Amino acid sequence: MLEVEERFVIRDLHRKGVSISEIARRTGHDRRTIRKVINGPLEGERNPRRLKKRKIDPYVPYLQERIEAGVLNARKLYHEIRDLGYPGKDSQVRSFVQPYREQAHSQGTVRFETEPGRQAQVDWAHFGYIKHHGKRRRLYAFVMTLGWSRAMYLEFTVSANMAWWLRCHLHAFHYLGGVTREILHDNLKTAVVTHASDGMIRWNPRYLDFADYYGFTPRACRPYRAQTKGKVESGVRYVRGNFWLGLRFTDLADLNRQALGWLNGIANVRIHGTTGVVPFERLPDEGLVSIHTKADYDTSLIAYRRCSHDCLISYEGNFYSVPAQYARERVMVKVTEAGELSVLNQQGEIIAWHPLAIGSNRRIIVAEHYKGLHLSTRTPPKPGALQVALRDLTPAPWPDAPAVEVRPLGAYQDLVEMKP
Repeated sequence: MLEVEERFVIRDLHRKGVSISEIARRTGHDRRTIRKVINGPLEGERNPRRLKKRKIDPYVPYLQERIEAGVLNARKLYHEIRDLGYPGKDSQVRSFVQPYREQAHSQGTVRFETEPGRQAQVDWAHFGYIKHHGKRRRLYAFVMTLGWSRAMYLEFTVSANMAWWLRCHLHAFHYLGGVTREILHDNLKTAVVTHASDGMIRWNPRYLDFADYYGFTPRACRPYRAQTKGKVESGVRYVRGNFWLGLRFTDLADLNRQALGWLNGIANVRIHGTTGVVPFERLPDEGLVSIHTKADYDTSLIAYRRCSHDCLISYEGNFYSVPAQYARERVMVKVTEAGELSVLNQQGEIIAWHPLAIGSNRRIIVAEHYKGLHLSTRTPPKPGALQVALRDLTPAPWPDAPAVEVRPLGAYQDLVEMKP
């Protein structure tokens, strides 16, 4: 039987117009064999092999159902069918799943282009660490890219919490001149509480309130489909490869000053590789909804604390005083982007205000908060151990015998004679 390589040579010669007789002469095979190869399949006929029954075969329908649902983790599938009674090893499961994984990775994607003003894409990226206010902090980059013009916004922060998530959005709106009709992002907790497999999303209430205030619709990528927001991910790669390489900066403020200069001088005035147009030249036609008629949304960080018995609350390693009547009570703490810390009672009334302290273990005290308290410089003693005298268990000595008058023996004789 001819090997597949020989069969390919014969068929290739025939496609090139070589006659059957000439092919037979060149290969040394008769013309009937040549005709059979030309008219038959490339791999030729094989003797059918009897398939060996595998331990995984009874569980194939279940595996195919789970794979269609998007589960391609072989280890997870192995544990699932093992609980159903599968007696084999996980190697058979890995072999079964591998073709489906390769198929999933080889799927092509269609570039999604949006009309002007429809969509912006946002993302956080980690850029190592920075020394900020004397502490080593994680450094994040917030990137927003407009889908049509490709104009982008960049800002570095030392936190990716809810307050900075909203603040960076707001700064981007002001920089770009407005807001798009929808914003696409990952399933991060500051935006999405849960994203079920059936597509149902439970949003973070504060983020929904922010979206409602500015009139945009939030969109979350399908889980494990981050390429849906490819425009902003390309923007993040551009930041790493163009702005970040070889950069020198002194602190966070200097870093953001340089980032703004890079946006205005390079990123948004270059000819974009995909659109072929300068982003800033396209931006006026983006049709963004202006936000200048609205007051800025309150992006204060909100936290809750319980006041100590000495009328202090703790925030980021520092201590701030509150009026004495709120000792041991639960209060709300609001910290603005301008570095103002307000303390509110349960009725929402501001009971204390402080500038945010830099550093740690600092105490910011307002003497008025302690007015009316009787302060004592002497600390009352705390209950503790008491030393007592050891009991003397030594037996007491016998008492002295009474004194006895010493008389001569003659006196006793006289008493005897006097007795009748």
